[in-house]
Amino acid sequence: MSPLAIVILGCAAVASGYQLFQLFAAWLFFRRARPVPEPGAPLPPVTLLKPLKGPGLDLYANLASFCHQDYPTYQIVFGVEDPRDPAVTVVQQLKRDYPDRDIVLSVASTPGANRKVANLRHMMRQARYGVLVMSDSDIRVRPDYLRAMVSPLADPSIGLTTCLYRGAGRFGLPSVFESLFINTDFTPMVLAAQLVQRFEYAFGASIAFRREALDRIGGFGPLADYLADDYLLGNRIAKAGYRLVLLPYMVETVLDSVSLRDVWRHLVRWARTYRVTQPVGWFASVITQATLWGTLAVVATHGAGAGWIALLIALAARLGSLALVLRLLDERDTIRQLWLVPLKDLVHSAIWAAAFLGRHVNWSGQLLRVERDGRMVPVSVGPEPFAEEIETLRAAGS
Repeated sequence: MSPLAIVILGCAAVASGYQLFQLFAAWLFFRRARPVPEPGAPLPPVTLLKPLKGPGLDLYANLASFCHQDYPTYQIVFGVEDPRDPAVTVVQQLKRDYPDRDIVLSVASTPGANRKVANLRHMMRQARYGVLVMSDSDIRVRPDYLRAMVSPLADPSIGLTTCLYRGAGRFGLPSVFESLFINTDFTPMVLAAQLVQRFEYAFGASIAFRREALDRIGGFGPLADYLADDYLLGNRIAKAGYRLVLLPYMVETVLDSVSLRDVWRHLVRWARTYRVTQPVGWFASVITQATLWGTLAVVATHGAGAGWIALLIALAARLGSLALVLRLLDERDTIRQLWLVPLKDLVHSAIWAAAFLGRHVNWSGQLLRVERDGRMVPVSVGPEPFAEEIETLRAAGS
């Protein structure tokens, strides 16, 4: 057996062992977790920040879920940068359907390559309360969401909470495929990472934080040109002296990919975000890819028995540990889709490589170049505002 084959077999063994470590990390995380929401915790008034762009798939249902919160006092601030944005119509409908809710629409344009953060900057002018909760437009939540996110902030040492999220693929195979990347790669990775390193970042799907903590890091302005705004928000609040908490709570992101090209574009952007924020971790993550190393073991051993055994062990460790992690997460839909995971894993390995092969990302119709420090520089803009979003909706409905 060649030295290369021996090295690859060793990598397959390490990757297989890592799958079992992820299972242990998930079990330990939920064993240690405090109840969410915490009983008896004070519930201060909250401002919900929802930056929007375009009509979005199921946008009304996503946003309406925030109007059904079992929470005493909260304000919802929606923000767009263009009064022609189709999301404005959705917000106006929400205001008619939920007249008892405190709903505000902020329309303005502020500087920044990151248009989400640019939206947040003008939305803050409308925010009235000292606790802020921020989430993406494709997020859908349960009625206990605000209680879960806000109650830990009763501890003055905690400056920010964030939570896990699951991908919901309801619009055909591409969205199902993208959901697997979230549910079988991202979530187990997060649970493993928080066990071995200090938790000092946040996930844009859902973040709750003190306004005083945001003020201490200079507000949203310093984040306006960065790709990984959620990571930096959490990281800077942690460096300002606050504790961050990852909650054992799950929200749902309704994925809008209607083609495999959409999936590739979204995932390459995510991979390049990770590469910029944690370059060493992203590079080292290749060693955890069990399906890749199991497949390479078969090739490197020219189909010998040792290679096939390595592949079978890798797949058994990968799929078996995933099934148990997903049970801990109560993620039953994804368990039924585990047969797609080996193919998805090989695509994930290709995306890992693609993250190093360029600095450009496509985001909401903008082509952006990502500099080494994470700043974004616009390269080009789509020809018509919202054309891409509208075409996505048409494709989904056909």
